[in-house]
Amino acid sequence: MPQRKGEVAINHRYCKRCNICPQFCPTNNLEIVKGKLVAYDRCIACFNCERYCPDMAIEVVKIYNVETPATG
Repeated sequence: MPQRKGEVAINHRYCKRCNICPQFCPTNNLEIVKGKLVAYDRCIACFNCERYCPDMAIEVVKIYNVETPATG
């Protein structure tokens, strides 16, 4: 069964590190590290970060499907 993956782009000039987006991310893909928002590779393209960012500093720029191995 394919799993949706995404890639997040962060505009650091707009981001004021309010910490809202990490709270809405179901995969803990976003985190503020040393005063800077970083994105990891756990994005499932749910668009919560983009939707709730008050500064419009985040965009899901790539969406693709990844095949996951069958279990059982």
